[in-house]
Amino acid sequence: MHISERLPSTALEPVPLTGDPQYIVWAWFKPPAAPQGLFVQVPPEAFQNPARRQSLTIRTILRAVEVDPSQVAVWSLYGVSYDGRQLAHPTWDFPIPEPGMAADPSIGIYLHSSPAALPPAVTAPASISQAAGGGAFSRMEADWNACLQLELQLTAASKLLNATLQRINSLNRDMSPEEARCADSQDKRDWQEARRWLRDVASRVSRYLKDHLVGITSNASKRNSYESIYQTYIAPRRQFDGLEQSERDFDSYRKSLQTLLTNMGTVNATAVQEGERRAQQVMARVAGKIRSSRTKR
Repeated sequence: MHISERLPSTALEPVPLTGDPQYIVWAWFKPPAAPQGLFVQVPPEAFQNPARRQSLTIRTILRAVEVDPSQVAVWSLYGVSYDGRQLAHPTWDFPIPEPGMAADPSIGIYLHSSPAALPPAVTAPASISQAAGGGAFSRMEADWNACLQLELQLTAASKLLNATLQRINSLNRDMSPEEARCADSQDKRDWQEARRWLRDVASRVSRYLKDHLVGITSNASKRNSYESIYQTYIAPRRQFDGLEQSERDFDSYRKSLQTLLTNMGTVNATAVQEGERRAQQVMARVAGKIRSSRTKR
């Protein structure tokens, strides 16, 4: 059944993979957070067969849920978003990895709005739809819907970064007297180096949190003006001066959100790997020496 004919899901639904029906994915069609899209989760058994894993891509999932790739505005994999309009991008055909410890194990698929689905009162008149601006309205509407989804994902990414920052700040401390007594000179040098990394990644995490809080998505930016243009002109398909510039602005805003989301995901991974884990490894080594020292008493 095509997604346009589906009612919103009330729970995850099993969907067999095209050409390989013994495997399924779980899909939630038209959820409240994405009324023109769906969320997909891949069960663990789909990753246990190496041959199955090699062919499990975004394209194979789209075939299973009967979504044409050209309908996709934005898609996300485990919290990281990608531009759906880049149909030739290699990520469409990359094997999907296991979610591992990802905070969000879902795959999000967000579709372009369909002008034909608009209520009669706001459907574009034929004279405007046929004019040069008709395509611009559709593109700006797709950009705006993609931006709304990206903003939701940025909020989730911000919460994840805040949690990471709190853990990093709690790790950045002086050794306790007992730790300092049991640590050798190499441990102490490694701990100082680990703390340097903690300070460095904390600074980068804070910078991107600030970009999200007071940057392009804040009320101080042009975000509110984009929303006003959308509600006043784009949704009702009403011609206005500066349409071409607005189309460029909406595209630029979407790309800015995408870049910020990518950067936030990258800096979080770096903070965990280069900061948090590095510090934990040193302290685990020192803790082992403390336990050994106590058993000798």
